[in-house]
Amino acid sequence: MMPFEVMFWIIFVFAFVIIIISWIFRLMKADKDLQGQQSENQVVIKEKEIIREIVKIRCQYCGNTYDETLDECPHCGGKRP
Repeated sequence: MMPFEVMFWIIFVFAFVIIIISWIFRLMKADKDLQGQQSENQVVIKEKEIIREIVKIRCQYCGNTYDETLDECPHCGGKRP
């Protein structure tokens, strides 16, 4: 039969090896999860929505409507009041 000290060191080294192996597997799994997240994060879809308000005003000379940004009526050439 083996002495107590030899048995102790065999069990100690065996437990240490198992802890190291489980630690390595956890690191590998964490690295794989991180790579999966990075690949999901790489797909970026950018959307831009532009909303403009178009205000029309009525020409006092011909009665047609035109954009508020214009200085004169495109239909008759009348100046904006």
